Amino acid sequence: MKRLGIFFFYEKNGDVDDFITYYLADLAKNLTDLVVVCNGKLSAQGRAAFSQFTDNIIVRENKGLDVWAYKTALDSYGWDKLSEFDEIVMTNSTLMGPVRPLKEMFDAMAENQDLDFWGLSIHHGAKSNPFKGKHIYSYLPVHIQSHFIVYRQRFVKSPELQQYWDNMPMIADYNDSVQRYEAVFTKQFEERGFKWDVYVKTDDLKDFTDYPLLVCPTKLLREKKCPLFKRRSFMHTLEAYLNDTAGEPVQELYAYLRDETDYPLDLIWKNMIRTMHPHEFTRNLGLTRIIQPTVQNKAQAEEIRANRRIALAMHLYFMDMLDQSMAFAAKFPPETDVFISTNEPGKKEQIEKAFAALPLHSVTVRVVENRGRDVGAFLCDLAPQLRGYDYACFMHDKKAIQTKPGSVGASFGYVCNENVCKNADHVLNVLCEFENDPYLGILCPPFPAHGLYFMNMCSGGWGPNFENTKKLLKETLKLDVPITGEESPIAPYGSVFWFRPKALAPLFDHGWQHTDFPPEPLPQDGTISHAIERVYPFVAQAAGYYPAVVMSRDYAVIRNDTMQAYATGMIRPLARVFDCTTFYGAVSSATGFAYKKHHLFSHYGPYSDSRRRHARNWLRDNLPAGSYKAIINTKRAIFGPHEGPYED
Repeated sequence: MKRLGIFFFYEKNGDVDDFITYYLADLAKNLTDLVVVCNGKLSAQGRAAFSQFTDNIIVRENKGLDVWAYKTALDSYGWDKLSEFDEIVMTNSTLMGPVRPLKEMFDAMAENQDLDFWGLSIHHGAKSNPFKGKHIYSYLPVHIQSHFIVYRQRFVKSPELQQYWDNMPMIADYNDSVQRYEAVFTKQFEERGFKWDVYVKTDDLKDFTDYPLLVCPTKLLREKKCPLFKRRSFMHTLEAYLNDTAGEPVQELYAYLRDETDYPLDLIWKNMIRTMHPHEFTRNLGLTRIIQPTVQNKAQAEEIRANRRIALAMHLYFMDMLDQSMAFAAKFPPETDVFISTNEPGKKEQIEKAFAALPLHSVTVRVVENRGRDVGAFLCDLAPQLRGYDYACFMHDKKAIQTKPGSVGASFGYVCNENVCKNADHVLNVLCEFENDPYLGILCPPFPAHGLYFMNMCSGGWGPNFENTKKLLKETLKLDVPITGEESPIAPYGSVFWFRPKALAPLFDHGWQHTDFPPEPLPQDGTISHAIERVYPFVAQAAGYYPAVVMSRDYAVIRNDTMQAYATGMIRPLARVFDCTTFYGAVSSATGFAYKKHHLFSHYGPYSDSRRRHARNWLRDNLPAGSYKAIINTKRAIFGPHEGPYED
């Protein structure tokens, strides 16, 4: 069979990851000719990758999404030449695989010569149309999904198809693409008498889900011989999965790929870490580490102790907390090298005397300038000593003295220390986690959500620190990884965390000086230190690693019950006000309300884009402190109090 393949590709930097060449290597076996259409930039690496399979590479302006990429390829051939092919395959880089030879699919579909066009998978449609814009149909029709669709020769020769593509209007955005092409193409040509089908039959699932390839990919791969799966599976929001499932689809998919196929999992990891926000893929894959209080693999733990270099870095300021700091260090294996910074010679003597009693490999104490506090000491004085170590931990004697009541700040310290270093066996289990996962770069305690810190969830952990963190990442460090105010950073709030020194090398290499940090007194939030606290995971990602949350088994129980309590407390009033029955309904209703016009700042909205947040922060940064305080007090008198160091 003479078969043309049209492969659409878009990636903002124009780099082609190995999962694409893996896909094309199998696809090309079933093609006579291949054309690659790239929207936007194509790097030298990307061109070299595609050149393995074809010399016909079209790089065009990033306009019209996939629709106009396909149109460009069709136009480049012309209908006369296109009519010489038995089939034209249109597919794109949103698919991963194959997990079985694509030839099986092509051979099976070739048995039905009565078809005009066919595809890989189907979307079962919906009674209403969820997409914005002009609707051709008031509902969402059943349709072949555009990530893989095949035209037969007689279909290509038909005036109806040729006119359809010749008259295709420019596509403005994703909604436009769905409304004008993907969701309606199948229905429009079915109404004109053309016959179609899909390889992966999911009629038995139409009452189960409208999107089987995303919601139940494992079932399709294992039971229905589907050769491909969606890249989006890993970056789809967990909240969206929760509309239809308990959040298990991606973990099941990964387990199937790992245990029942020979698909190289590194292809997934490298693309995820390079292009996706860890907030999504770590949740979808369940990468949070729950650490048991007893050693799970004694042989491996002993091997790590014998063959890996382990370091503990500490900044100790409060001598009334020295016993707690010693107890923290005492949980580390005897092979650990400890590097400590403090700000006074007298404190140095106290620390050296106290730590001399601990069974550690070495303890080095330095007197450093306290400008920048624990973050400044870590980057300026401690980090240079950690190069060459395999695994390291950083802690400081955290005392949130500004938080009232004191129990709230003390519990913040508990969240940090409990989850990073519960006991000696916990430490060994954490080391095993790094040993078993070469892509793991940082393990952070969960962000505190109790007391005044509850509002961390409102800002996604950003507070007033998104812009300064983004500037630090993009302009100062010159690193290009996904960062958005709408996605929470998996960051070590409180600056107590585990890390692989190689993962933070881009940050360590910056050459930090204490003068990079502002002098005392420091604001409670919004400083360079708070930006650094949030930039750690993005640095690790730029170095080829990912961040994850770590919790002790005991705290994981507390966290689960805490979040259920929060959810219950919030959802009950939402359900009563908006009459919602699902998470999606609650979020949609609350979001719609939040975007309603407001008489002062036009609208409420997502934290990072909120006009009232920008207005408040502008006032804070540009007015005298007394004037700003007076305005805020007036605001609180009118709208109610807002406690704590949170900028809304």
